Amino acid sequence: MHTTSRRVRAALLLCSMALLPAVPARAEGSLGLAEVLQAVKGAPKLLDEIDAERRKKDLKVDEVICTAARHGNQWQHLGGGRAAPYACPFGDRTVRVEADRTYFDVNGKRLGRLGQASDKTLFTKAKSFRESNFRWTWSP
Repeated sequence: MHTTSRRVRAALLLCSMALLPAVPARAEGSLGLAEVLQAVKGAPKLLDEIDAERRKKDLKVDEVICTAARHGNQWQHLGGGRAAPYACPFGDRTVRVEADRTYFDVNGKRLGRLGQASDKTLFTKAKSFRESNFRWTWSP
């Protein structure tokens, strides 16, 4: 029975390791509110809500530290770069911002989104990205 359980664990480990390259690594990183405001500048209603909450809590822009997704090291040109989802705390409230992300090559040619273009193409050729269609929620 001990040998069977060891074999099952080894098989599960091998299966999970085989799936790792197919999943883009995504970790969190911190960034200042000013960077988030720049990223979401195309969403004036969101900017207004963030500004109102910040003023209500009497916070300066540089006093708010947010978190964001971080491109992993498999991204040849974007590794370490921050992107949505963003989460910014304002005292007891936090805004969480989601967005659609489109990637572009060094010449500004549209490559597509994750799932539209191959991971290999995006990981090796994407030099920049644009976020759009911002969606946000406040908690609590």
